[in-house]
Amino acid sequence: MRTRLLVISFLLVGALCACEDQVESFQAVHGRGIVNGEVAEPGQFPSTVALGGEFGSSGPSAMCTGNLVTPRVIISAAHCGDGIPIELVQALGVAYFGTDVTAADTEIGFDDLVIHPDYVPLDNAAGELGEFDLSVFVLKEDAPVEPTWFRREAVTGEDLDAQLTSVGFGITSAGGSDSGIKRYANLILDDYDENFLLTFNSSNPTDSNICSGDSGGPQFFYQDGFYIEGAVHSWGDVDCAIESGSTRVDIATEWFLDQIEAVHGIRDVCEINGWYGDGLCHPFCDLPDPDCAPDAGVDAGADADAGVDAGGDHGLTGGGCGCAISQRPTSGLLSALLVVLIGASLFFRRRSRS
Repeated sequence: MRTRLLVISFLLVGALCACEDQVESFQAVHGRGIVNGEVAEPGQFPSTVALGGEFGSSGPSAMCTGNLVTPRVIISAAHCGDGIPIELVQALGVAYFGTDVTAADTEIGFDDLVIHPDYVPLDNAAGELGEFDLSVFVLKEDAPVEPTWFRREAVTGEDLDAQLTSVGFGITSAGGSDSGIKRYANLILDDYDENFLLTFNSSNPTDSNICSGDSGGPQFFYQDGFYIEGAVHSWGDVDCAIESGSTRVDIATEWFLDQIEAVHGIRDVCEINGWYGDGLCHPFCDLPDPDCAPDAGVDAGADADAGVDAGGDHGLTGGGCGCAISQRPTSGLLSALLVVLIGASLFFRRRSRS
């Protein structure tokens, strides 16, 4: 494993934009788009959704991002919903399908939200990145788009330098206000540890990376002709310009499968998603996929680079509602902001998160 760069000043994208005065001086020096991603085309990365709702008269808002892995289960970050009463998630929360939350193709509410039991929040003051920043949102009804599965194999040194694709609905520069649009970018896996996949802007094409509001969004590998979720966006540096960390999903495989079984009654993704005998060879099924017969082959469609460029029918970005702060908002400040926005509580808890 390579030596990683430890960035002390973290921005956990997904923080409420209540710190314009703190980012003003930064913007004077770095007033440019620093994520450098691409806007997704209609139908591109359809399993990547915005998580948010309508609060007051502001219209639809994207607070975080998630990825649909079954027709009703979305994987996201724990910090996107930690501490929010389930009643509020059910009453106010919405998953927006499409490329723009203000003109969503479909909106579906939530039945449940489950936070990983071993979740440890990022502690910026102590320089600690946290652990198991993972959650599951359960939709009230089946989504009308194709899910994208998650990786169950452990990340190893052989994965270093792999091209990843990040997708999200966040902002494109620190202190920006252009969240709510699905964007994607290609990143390079520079390093990893027991919790995170790490990627540095300097290694990435066009100096791209994730930013505020991309929290919970997917970081895809491209394997066997498919995008497959390898990590969940968790944190980035304060400027969205140096380094980011995304929580590995392979460290919580059994927990994810437990949540999926609780919803669908089974754990076999290919049976749940109707992938057996659909004409494509899915190598990650629990049982042999008849489409993977020796004479069927794997329908990769194109090489990995072409797949990433085309977006599969899947997707990435670096964006989000970010505040240039180096400490997490206190619970008192968060409560006050919740009261202002919805009179009781905001759907997503906003930390200095990615």
